[in-house]
Amino acid sequence: MKPKVRRTKRGIVGIEAAIVLIAFVLVASALAFVVLNMGMFTTQKTKEVIARAYEESTRAIDIAGNVIASTTGTNSNRQVDLVAIPIKLTAGSRAIDLNKTAVAITVILPDGTAKHTDNGYLYSSGTTFTKTTDFGQITGLNELQATFVYARTDEETPDNLLESGEIVLLVFKAPTGTGPYSRIIVEIKPPQGATITIERIVPPKIDSDYVDLDIG
Repeated sequence: MKPKVRRTKRGIVGIEAAIVLIAFVLVASALAFVVLNMGMFTTQKTKEVIARAYEESTRAIDIAGNVIASTTGTNSNRQVDLVAIPIKLTAGSRAIDLNKTAVAITVILPDGTAKHTDNGYLYSSGTTFTKTTDFGQITGLNELQATFVYARTDEETPDNLLESGEIVLLVFKAPTGTGPYSRIIVEIKPPQGATITIERIVPPKIDSDYVDLDIG
């Protein structure tokens, strides 16, 4: 009688276990790569959102001096004609495109009548920027219509970008009847950075061609 030969499957089982283990390792590695990649992507996006939020929450522009108004009429019946608001960049801010800057203007007259526009500055393809030494001589503006003129710049021909070291005047025409105690509210909304709001009240006495709305 021939002796029985014992056959074993341990070798095959060992190979199958190794294959399964390798498969688990590969799957785990792939998942780990996906998780790490998503984590880095999320971190980067978070940084970008925080940076944008910080940029939007900080001012890009600021007031560069007192708000001045030119007047019309006689000494006994003078009214505000043009209002000039000097604007500059805040420290560390990038250049602002004036053509993309929105201006909202509200004027509340002494009798309580309110005049308002959300489009005080209307950009047109033919807009050119100039320098001025006397904003009171600006003509061609309709009621609550605004324009930008440079009060300080080194450029011979100013462009639409308000840059560091420059000062631009936002000049708008006040509505008829803007006399003493009229309330003027202007919102300047640059393409980046927080909106800046300027609020002034016309002094009770207007007795000159120009009046400082900051001190009356």
